[in-house]
Amino acid sequence: MKSKRLQLVFSSLSLTLLACLGVGCSNGELFEDQATGQAIDKTSMDSPPAKIHIQFAQWSVPSTKFIEEAITRFNENNNSNIQIDFLNIPLDRYIETLNKLNASGSGPDVFELPREWLNSYITKEWVSDLSSSISPAFISSFPDWAVNSSKELIDSQGRIYSLPSNQITYRLIYNKDLFRESGLDPDSPPRTFSELVKAAQLISSNEIGRSKYGIAMPMGEEWMDFVQPMEAINGYSGVHFYDFKSGKYDLTVYKPWLKTIKELNENGGVFPGMENMKSSQAMAQFADGNIGMMIASSWQASLLFDQFSPKNDWGIALPPAIDNARVGKGAIKVDTAGWNVVNSGTPYPKEAAKVWEFLYSDEYIGPLFAHSSMIPIMNSQANDLAKPTATSRFREFLPGSNDSVYPDTPLILEEWSRKKIYREAVAGNQDDPSLLEESSRLNTLLDVAVTSMTIDINHYYFPGFNPLKPMDHK
Repeated sequence: MKSKRLQLVFSSLSLTLLACLGVGCSNGELFEDQATGQAIDKTSMDSPPAKIHIQFAQWSVPSTKFIEEAITRFNENNNSNIQIDFLNIPLDRYIETLNKLNASGSGPDVFELPREWLNSYITKEWVSDLSSSISPAFISSFPDWAVNSSKELIDSQGRIYSLPSNQITYRLIYNKDLFRESGLDPDSPPRTFSELVKAAQLISSNEIGRSKYGIAMPMGEEWMDFVQPMEAINGYSGVHFYDFKSGKYDLTVYKPWLKTIKELNENGGVFPGMENMKSSQAMAQFADGNIGMMIASSWQASLLFDQFSPKNDWGIALPPAIDNARVGKGAIKVDTAGWNVVNSGTPYPKEAAKVWEFLYSDEYIGPLFAHSSMIPIMNSQANDLAKPTATSRFREFLPGSNDSVYPDTPLILEEWSRKKIYREAVAGNQDDPSLLEESSRLNTLLDVAVTSMTIDINHYYFPGFNPLKPMDHK
């Protein structure tokens, strides 16, 4: 019996060897066919190393689809064995969520921050200094104002924590069809706040029973839907909550706009539910032809070029001014975004820095700009603004002679509380002293900071400041 078993084994080995010689097989395949327990498993030897996962967090934006596509391409093509895991957080809960994650030590490896929150995160040592991993060539690709703005951050003595990757502009968008139906000239949108109120009232009155309204003012996300647009468009009238000429805060300059919002809300000119309305909801209603006008940012308007294609004839214009005397007395403020940072507690600082740099690359920003989802800042990318985008209508949102970035203001995070004051002024009485009281509070804090030499007022005080050219203040 023993000789027969040996004969069977040798016969089996012979057949296997012949098969290998005939069709070709590896050593592993040859030995795997042996039932002797001595097979060699090469799978673990040949398998690639595990991916290094870097979590990147950003708030929900209309361009999320294109962001995900760019990240997928990076994951498939990068040579550093990095896998970006995209964490998409709702805009209205973004800061709260990030604060909790970072306070617990479980923050994402790379994430975007509003400019106003950077100082707080630097002070808490939640973000990394990237100066040692950024090349001079990379820094030189940004305009001087962007680099200087990053250096204004607390404790940034020669350090680089973040840089802006894109800019946000603001325009009035309006439904020309509703203008015509209401007896308004579709080629003459409102130039002043009073004209805006009149046009909104006419449209709402003319469309009673059809669920169409003169204007939408989404305020569901206070900062990006309400505060930033308000402050940006008022720049066109030559006013700003921080007076660079005097080096003092004055929030009362926005009383005319706050009164305008209240008047519109009380006379029925505004689409109902503005207090909780999100910009995406407002854009969907505008696209359906139910809204006559809106103040829209470039990132909000990108919805009209992708998800919500307007069913009506519509136009884009400069925002209105306080009155005729102040039309064009200043530049419409351009806001910056894409302030990305690396978590100081990431276990993979080298890989996280590579992901950070990718977020400023042509491979990431190029497709977003091509799809009318982002206006780039970096010099080489900004040169592409002269080229056609996926939709020519987006070109009307590109920064021009009426738009400008503004200098940084001194207190940054302390200024964040003004959004609550603005909201209360809309809901209540704009003549309430709260705007003045908040201005006084900020000025007191500024005086203390200047006296203690934690702030050099010369960086924020420009007696010859020209609101038409805000950055020409040297």
